[in-house]
Amino acid sequence: MSAKTPQGRKQWLVEHLGKGADSRSSLMAVLPTREDRAALQRIIGPCRWELQWTGTCGEAIDVFRRARPAIVICDRDLADGDWRQLWDILGREPKPPMFIVTSRLADDALWAEVLNVGGYDLLLKPFRAEEVIRMVHAAAMELPLARPTPLACDRNAVESNQAFEIVCRAV
Repeated sequence: MSAKTPQGRKQWLVEHLGKGADSRSSLMAVLPTREDRAALQRIIGPCRWELQWTGTCGEAIDVFRRARPAIVICDRDLADGDWRQLWDILGREPKPPMFIVTSRLADDALWAEVLNVGGYDLLLKPFRAEEVIRMVHAAAMELPLARPTPLACDRNAVESNQAFEIVCRAV
């Protein structure tokens, strides 16, 4: 089956995203709105990413210190602060996470600031499945001692997930 057809791309992604992953990768999403959480859950649903949900800086600090997620996806603006305040704390941890900021605006200044202070990248909202998967996978591959392919997806769940169909068409 050709990787140029939607079915071929889907098969390639299913085969390659799961190779070598023997445990769940940890991720924390700091998203204050239900809509953003639901969108991210639809995308992450079939993947073997252990996901912690928080909505404020205070909650995120508590969850991070308890669960030590490898990757943090944080909204630009939070009720009790913003991404920068959270990164100023998490970035000083002995093992800081790969830190991804989300925003509705394609803002070059924000993207540059995220990178300049040590964050990983800027993820635009509304979330697109192919972009979320690409970015989280790339961040995981840059973690110290990353597995060959640290993000795995359940083949049966992936094959029935509509969001994953979008990813397959985009690759």
